[in-house]
Amino acid sequence: MKNTVHVLDCTLRDGGYVNNWQFGDEPARQIVELNAASGVDYVELAFIRSGIYEPGRLEYSTMDQIARIFRPSRHKLAAMVEIGYGYPVDAFPERSEQTVDLVRLVVWKRMIPESVAYAKALLAKGYEVSIQATRIEQYSLEEFADFVARFSQLSPRSIYIVDTFGLLTKQRLLAYAEVADAHLGPGIYLGYHAHNNMQQAVSNMVAICEHPWRHELMLDASVMGIGRGAGNLCLELLETYLNENFGGAYRVDNIFACAEKYIQPIFQTSPWGYSIPYLLSALNGRNPTYVGVFTAAGLSTPEMAAAFSRLRACSEGIRFDPAVAERIVHEIRAERGHA
Repeated sequence: MKNTVHVLDCTLRDGGYVNNWQFGDEPARQIVELNAASGVDYVELAFIRSGIYEPGRLEYSTMDQIARIFRPSRHKLAAMVEIGYGYPVDAFPERSEQTVDLVRLVVWKRMIPESVAYAKALLAKGYEVSIQATRIEQYSLEEFADFVARFSQLSPRSIYIVDTFGLLTKQRLLAYAEVADAHLGPGIYLGYHAHNNMQQAVSNMVAICEHPWRHELMLDASVMGIGRGAGNLCLELLETYLNENFGGAYRVDNIFACAEKYIQPIFQTSPWGYSIPYLLSALNGRNPTYVGVFTAAGLSTPEMAAAFSRLRACSEGIRFDPAVAERIVHEIRAERGHA
């Protein structure tokens, strides 16, 4: 028996790391329509964050701002909120035709109790809720079992394995997934969000799709893999794979049209994808934002390897800190002068 796979398109939300979410309202509408027409189950629009709304920039502080741009239709809409940045759950209205259907809650390990309460409040307002276990590698298998069991009591739509730094091998991914599958409550989807720092997004996707699970799957992907740093799993590859191996009926030509008109032009000016620096960030388990700083500072590849190794040795670099980045660059340059 083959797994049931649900697809979430994260082109706009995750892709916004590339262009600071400056897609423009009308292009964003067209991207949503094309990707939805390909047959995805959910289209993720943006982050929900406190702040001043800028027209044309896909980062919102109210559902009214979303409703003015994205009209209700046959596909389900999603948005992401990060509890660690203080957006109040009371700011969410009751779910209606003028809101998103699914709220994806980024859960930081140090804020699990607060996240449980936040998710519970969202569910009470009628939203589907997806629990995003960011930086999955920081959890032992025992800790992740407790995490899944705790959030399963709320009966969310899905609980995710989020490979934030793109460092999961197939074996590590399946180990976490087996824990999740064993502890998920009835009807909850097993989710997976890949990053491609080690060129494993596709192979990991195939591995999780082909392994037998008790629960249905929910996988994220974006057009051309657009996303921060090395990017994400490519939506066109996921849909093609599901068509060829799982009897899918995805209309991938819509993704090709979206890529040509809207995503390829972004790639030409602000490329993303695999590179040695992003591989180094993954191998050392450090935040990929440091890559941009080290590159701008002119560090060579060996120097960048030393910089990431130093971050790891000092137990720094999980969260991006400009002061830490500046210090590391200064140290590497000083050593260069004495070499």
